[in-house]
Amino acid sequence: PYRLVTARPLSPSGDIAFAGAMTATPAVPAPRSSATHPARLSGFLALTFAISWLSWATALLLGGDLTSPVVFAFFALGGAGPSLAALSYRLRGIGSPRMARGGSTARWLPVAIACAAAPAVLAAVLAPVFGAPALTGAEPAAVLAENGGLLVFLATSAFAGPLSEEFGWRGYLQPRLRTRFSPLATALVLGTIWALWHTPLFLLAGTWQSGLGLGQGLGFLVAMVPMSLTYWFVSERLRGGVPGAVVFHLVGNVMLTLLPFTALASGVVFLATVLVIALVVLLLPGSGARSSARLVPWPGRTGVRTEVKGASGATTSRSSRG
Repeated sequence: PYRLVTARPLSPSGDIAFAGAMTATPAVPAPRSSATHPARLSGFLALTFAISWLSWATALLLGGDLTSPVVFAFFALGGAGPSLAALSYRLRGIGSPRMARGGSTARWLPVAIACAAAPAVLAAVLAPVFGAPALTGAEPAAVLAENGGLLVFLATSAFAGPLSEEFGWRGYLQPRLRTRFSPLATALVLGTIWALWHTPLFLLAGTWQSGLGLGQGLGFLVAMVPMSLTYWFVSERLRGGVPGAVVFHLVGNVMLTLLPFTALASGVVFLATVLVIALVVLLLPGSGARSSARLVPWPGRTGVRTEVKGASGATTSRSSRG
């Protein structure tokens, strides 16, 4: 096997070469103690789950009622587990990444908003066709009134999920999984972890998940796997980075809250839409989703390279500069 290295920057339309966006892996040789080592990834996940699940377990032991300020505090602490774990690693200097330049906002923002909003919007529109009760149109106004108005609702929604999770999931874990796996495999692994992490929320009264039936809940968890491929597309391929993931998460959460599921059919349409979007990303020419490319550190340079193994065993690498 041999390695062909081209030093020129990546072309945005390259089929097999794409960058790590704003959360690129460190551009240093990768020793066993690097952040991409399995022990580091396992440590990050252990810390994330410990912060989240122990906090939520405490909230349950205290009654599990989110209207209680103390219970809500533990709930919020648990929800911030992924980002707190990433912050902890960053402060300790473990795998502190060099930030690469993000892509044009005009390129990733419309995609993030459209792909995040579509599942909930189509569920609200199409589910009644399959027998689900139709939304009355008063639901958004009621939600905003219950949450202190539009600004308070948006601020709360931004923290509860987007900011509290995405620095961990898409900011820390995704680019490090990408040094070991292809985009599709990374989505499968990260989506499964992401779904598992959410499971205790079904037990806490007052959470969005606690109001779902069994079928809707299973659909919600399953949807996180294909949805992770779309997150990858926005954050890495379109170079939206963590901001792109935060916007995607925020829009998705807001739409699900304003347009709640009314029956199992709502969840089915939601899941089907998520799957269709992921399939489009997978089959879209130039998306890179079907590529075997993975991110690898570029020794001595500021950036990462994308490495692709060809059928002959040759490895092609292209660079992304920070």
